[in-house]
Amino acid sequence: MFSATDHAQLRAAAKSAAKSLTDGAPPESVAPSLLPADAGGERLAVTAMDTTGLVEGLTAFVADVPSPRWTSGRADSAATRTAWCFGGHGSQWPGMGRALLDMVPVAARILTELDRLLPGGVVEPLRTLADAESGGPETTQPLIFAVQVATARWLESLGLRPAFVVGHSLGEAAAAHVSGALTLAEAAQVVAVRSRLLAQAGGGGAMATVGLDRRTTERRCAEIPGTVVVAAHSAPRETVVTGDGEATRALVGKLEAEGVRCRLIRISAASHSPFVDGVLPRMRAALAGLAPTAPHTPWISTVDPAPDPADLATADYWARNLRQPVRYTQAAAALARRGVRAFVEIGPHPVLTRPTRDTLLAEHVSDPLVTASGHRGTPEPLTVLRLLGALQCRGLDLVAPQGRPDAPGPDREPVSGRG
Repeated sequence: MFSATDHAQLRAAAKSAAKSLTDGAPPESVAPSLLPADAGGERLAVTAMDTTGLVEGLTAFVADVPSPRWTSGRADSAATRTAWCFGGHGSQWPGMGRALLDMVPVAARILTELDRLLPGGVVEPLRTLADAESGGPETTQPLIFAVQVATARWLESLGLRPAFVVGHSLGEAAAAHVSGALTLAEAAQVVAVRSRLLAQAGGGGAMATVGLDRRTTERRCAEIPGTVVVAAHSAPRETVVTGDGEATRALVGKLEAEGVRCRLIRISAASHSPFVDGVLPRMRAALAGLAPTAPHTPWISTVDPAPDPADLATADYWARNLRQPVRYTQAAAALARRGVRAFVEIGPHPVLTRPTRDTLLAEHVSDPLVTASGHRGTPEPLTVLRLLGALQCRGLDLVAPQGRPDAPGPDREPVSGRG
């Protein structure tokens, strides 16, 4: 981690550190892992698995070449008040969570507990999953939830706390647990029931994002024969649609021919559509025993604009979560209006980063921090260190846990005292 009074001084420090490392200096000699109280306002974090990667990251920063190895920013206190965001289906990838099991004790403990709570377990599937896209929602979605919760608990063990939590579709179950509204067992029950019934819902099967606002998208859906509806309001000009495969693909083909950016999502169930109506009574019955409590951390609902506190996280709430369109852009905009400028997506891979940035841009939020805890193909200890570096660059004061009990093991720890 580097700091300086201005960008030129920061660049000079990075150039000097790169030379020292190239000449054989140990990484811990060129920069402290945590900044002193009088650190300068301009900050740089470089994270890599070895010294060679650190030199590459420093060199890229000096040359102003974008790279996941470095992040920089001004310590303007943006990161002292963060919203934790939990995405839905689509963030999965083969290999996700394995490093959490092998290298992060606190996360491994949560995953082991969830292994007992979720049908089919999570430990063995995370270790052996060869194709994260091959299974249905009843296979994939519990694993996404497990990685989300395990990562969130790890971040909490490092001293991080969200000011707000928000979830997108499936992600609301993790948000409900992290907020304190549901116990881990209750949240796992929601995910198990939700994913199982979603897999049983008949008639649907296609989903896509389209680069249009939700009202325009609703009108265009109505023009297509068959059933295709708005499933999520992701960003001011990004909407998710779902329905039967033929109608959904027809809409996508028509819009793409007009130059509208579209992308089909690989999922075999049409959540947030009339195709789930038949399973909603069973969902309410299966979750009738939930006993949610008042959240200790504010949870911004993406189901209801002004949820009844007595109904939050009840069986009826989860039925609406599965059926109604996801109001993510409205929730992110509400957080922006409350002064939140830092959004941390927690999960295997970012799926909300671009929608969040687009929403904040529409809300005229200046210089927001939008970052994530995971990235496809990268071990979680490395991506979390990058996240910590990004937060520290924007003013979050990190304190090393005593003895670092839940950090990666010393024989496999990514090289970062630089962020």
